[in-house]
Amino acid sequence: MTDTERIDWLQNQSGAALVNDDQGFWAVSFNGMQNLPMNPPDDVRTLFVIKKDEWKGSAREAIDAAMAGEVDN
Repeated sequence: MTDTERIDWLQNQSGAALVNDDQGFWAVSFNGMQNLPMNPPDDVRTLFVIKKDEWKGSAREAIDAAMAGEVDN
């Protein structure tokens, strides 16, 4: 799979977020909350819930896991 295919897939998901932490791990999250801007684009506050087994060693691995349905959607 190419990176373009990964990004295209991610771009077509509603409410998905590609997140990294300070330890170099990556996850795609569909579970979270954010305020809705009145005049997008605008500043938003977000909160994501990411289970420990959803963290992956790279952005590619995280997107692949989400595409394979390994992430709660």
